[in-house]
Amino acid sequence: MTIQHLVLQIAVILLVARSCGAALRFMGLPEVVGEMIGGILLGPSGLGLLWHGSVQNWLFPAESLPLLNLLAGLGVIFFMFIVGLELDIGSLRGKGATVVVTGITGLLGPFICGLAIAWTILHYHLAGGHEASPLAFILMAATAMAMTAFPVLARVISDLNLGKSPAGLLAISTAAVLDVAGWCLLAVIYDLARANMTGAGSSILFSVWVGTRTAFLAAAYVIVMMFVIRRFLWRFYAHFEVRGRMTRNVLAITLFMLLMSGMVTEVLGINAIFGAFMMGLIFPADEAFVQHITSKLEDLTLLILMPIFFANMGLHTDIAGLVGHDVWRTAAELAGALFLIKFIFSAGPARLLGAKTADAARLGLLMNTHGVVELVVLSIGWQMRAISSQSLALFIVVLLAITVFSSGLTRLIEFPAQRRKLRQSIASRSSGKQTDAGSQLHILIPLSQPDTSKTLVQLAAGLLAGRPGRLTALHMLEPGDWQHARESRGSTGEDPLDFAAREAADHKVTMQPLSFPSRTIARDICRVAQHQHADWILMGAHRGILNPSAIGGVVKQVLKKAPCHAGILISKKVCGLQRILVPYLGEPQDTGALMAAQLFSRSADAQITILHVVKPQRAASDEEMGVKDLVDRFLPNPEGGRNIRMQIVPSSDPAGVVVEQSTKHDLIILGISPKWKLQQNLLGSGPSFVAHASSCSILVVQSAGAPRKEAAASKAPASKAPAAA
Repeated sequence: MTIQHLVLQIAVILLVARSCGAALRFMGLPEVVGEMIGGILLGPSGLGLLWHGSVQNWLFPAESLPLLNLLAGLGVIFFMFIVGLELDIGSLRGKGATVVVTGITGLLGPFICGLAIAWTILHYHLAGGHEASPLAFILMAATAMAMTAFPVLARVISDLNLGKSPAGLLAISTAAVLDVAGWCLLAVIYDLARANMTGAGSSILFSVWVGTRTAFLAAAYVIVMMFVIRRFLWRFYAHFEVRGRMTRNVLAITLFMLLMSGMVTEVLGINAIFGAFMMGLIFPADEAFVQHITSKLEDLTLLILMPIFFANMGLHTDIAGLVGHDVWRTAAELAGALFLIKFIFSAGPARLLGAKTADAARLGLLMNTHGVVELVVLSIGWQMRAISSQSLALFIVVLLAITVFSSGLTRLIEFPAQRRKLRQSIASRSSGKQTDAGSQLHILIPLSQPDTSKTLVQLAAGLLAGRPGRLTALHMLEPGDWQHARESRGSTGEDPLDFAAREAADHKVTMQPLSFPSRTIARDICRVAQHQHADWILMGAHRGILNPSAIGGVVKQVLKKAPCHAGILISKKVCGLQRILVPYLGEPQDTGALMAAQLFSRSADAQITILHVVKPQRAASDEEMGVKDLVDRFLPNPEGGRNIRMQIVPSSDPAGVVVEQSTKHDLIILGISPKWKLQQNLLGSGPSFVAHASSCSILVVQSAGAPRKEAAASKAPASKAPAAA
């Protein structure tokens, strides 16, 4: 085993985990489930099926597994610390009997039923595996079936924007109670099962004594952590509050205490992950403080260490070995039974204690979310040989199936309601503000970054040119990024909407903010534009990693579906909007550029130059008449006059002429034509000449009635000025 081979293993694990996670996220399912599936695919269930397992044996030889197992264990310790850190036990105060009773029954009910189910599986050999200790198998399997994955549940609630809804608040609080009680239960079950595995706990009375002793040790440990160590940890928060950050020395002390807590619980026979969870749980729950610590550990833990844990589990999980009709029938029956048991013992008590039927039903669905927590419990059972490899594969399949079904069903139920709320919110914001469409211009500005917010508002103010109009600033992020942005805003106090609001106030433009999380950002931008009857969508350029085109990614999707005119800003520098260049090719796409120029020209300070590039052999006089007719159509002389100049340049390279002229102007307005070379192919293997070479900012405009496909654009006549317009 060499360092090169270890690096290769980690690289492959990272690639597979992120790819599978992205695929599940695209389907609207929890990303962590995709990472778990990716880990399984690296084992006998996927990679092991290729060339009789030779690929898997080469990539993951037997001598490398102990090291991967150690890294996986370290990842679980850090993960459980983060889970405890993000769980605010102070928020449980005052939640009432509904939360506490529902959480306890949601744990104990499935645990008791799980004991019966595990006994049935063992007695009738339904899993097809051989268990070394029947009692240890029953205890560990029942514990895994009773748990709920708090991190996955929190992510689902965040994705669905249910954080402030009654059902979301109830689910988070209930899952917090269940999580704390579940790990305390595991501490007792683990020591009891381990004693039984070693043969010391073969006697029923001795097993009861071991369980009682472990319960007392766990209780004593919790008391010391809550009432002694916790008082000391407030000094860490004071240190952070004074400096605004944690120094490396203080962070090192934090990690030292985390590892020592895990070691102490391991010595007590409770398992190191319980110590890591408790250390995170007793840290001060200030939002900025927690976010600062998690930002230090989360990326390494979730991007590298936890995928290694999933891969380590997958290397010992052979789903392909679950052969036979009876085994898969058992898996289906077990999944249905566990889903109903969890649903009944979660939704039932909540409904009896006063929760609405709909909220109780949502709670039952959300509490059926399984993931890393159950996998950790199963991993512990497998490592102590209480659960066989075949039983492990069976339980993983069942828990993943339940999670996919419950989260998918929750989204299926919630998304229509979320869309209705969004439409109602947009309608209520728009009501009372609608005036004559001819007198007001409505501009929608989707924002993503603070540094482009000011420039977009400045351009919108230029389009309004001091006339009556409405400006809506829209801020959307992916649900996971949305939660992170909200936490970051808690520490910095600003987001793109704040920057846009200040810039709008400087230009004396009334701005209406609108923000919400979205998984389909481009589609939701177009929906908001349609519901608010926007005249223009004005947004910044977006360059992807694989396709760094100036109008790629989300922008390209918006241009395809935009219900109104759209302007894409390729920002370089904006030093006022006085000198504006409008290149003209005589194509249908030029219409949008001329319409934008007409709006800018309403300002007395604007100097508009219409630049027409023709082939050198063509007659300039005919071209000048065509351009003049087009300008008179779209830019008629106003009362008081405008400074509009026409310029014809003979050249066979229109893009080169525009780049040369960019040094003399503040802004270039282009129609979305392929001749401007704005597009790039996959991995950037193509020209994006104007976007990169221009010295000033560029506004790429697509009119609502212009052709949307480049193929149609490329077939347009080269210069039919009046007709093409």
